[in-house]
Amino acid sequence: MTEKTATPETLEPKDIFRLPSELDNEKVIFSYGSLLEHEKLRALFKDRGKFKVLETSRQPEAADLVRNNPTDIVILRNVRLENVRVAVVTETMLRRWFKNRGGELEELIDAGVTARQVPPALFLYARPAERFEKGKSLNGGLICNLRLEELSVLDKYEWKPVLKRLRTPELKIGECKFVPQYITFYAGTVSFDDIEPAEKAERAKFLSLNRKPGQQSPQAKWQKNVRRIR
Repeated sequence: MTEKTATPETLEPKDIFRLPSELDNEKVIFSYGSLLEHEKLRALFKDRGKFKVLETSRQPEAADLVRNNPTDIVILRNVRLENVRVAVVTETMLRRWFKNRGGELEELIDAGVTARQVPPALFLYARPAERFEKGKSLNGGLICNLRLEELSVLDKYEWKPVLKRLRTPELKIGECKFVPQYITFYAGTVSFDDIEPAEKAERAKFLSLNRKPGQQSPQAKWQKNVRRIR
């Protein structure tokens, strides 16, 4: 397996490429959910003051935007996270796991992460696949130019320690494969097997609630066409 610089002229399946440092550093995360929404970022980072959310699907342009706009957030779209296992979970599950890990639900309510009443929400819950497991892919994007203190805000928003930042396994942008040095994503820390029968029934109910044929559930807290089976 070889390692080359990004955006090569000729690609071979075995090649792995490097992302520029503007896109691969400790202030970059991969997301496949609500963090890709501009308004959500503005709400979470209101202490940042005025800032733009710049977006592109071209890797070289994204690096230029990061370099030239250090006070703004840059999103690189059409990035695929490879080799992960994915499950659909409800907030009921997240709350139980959070309490089992010693978390205080009142802190999340006070921070505006959730409401006192459990919402009928569905979330994708991913973790790196083990060697013996068949991996899937998630379509999403890189969120760049984050501040270190903002990562702590995101940790709470993502129900840490139920989900925690881990270095991403393989990423794919266009036809290029990357194994980042620093980019992280929020990975589940609780086994998919730890779902109770009543929680499975609730999940099935939410998946079909007000769902139109050929469309995803209105309760789904992720964007369309996120999941891709290898």
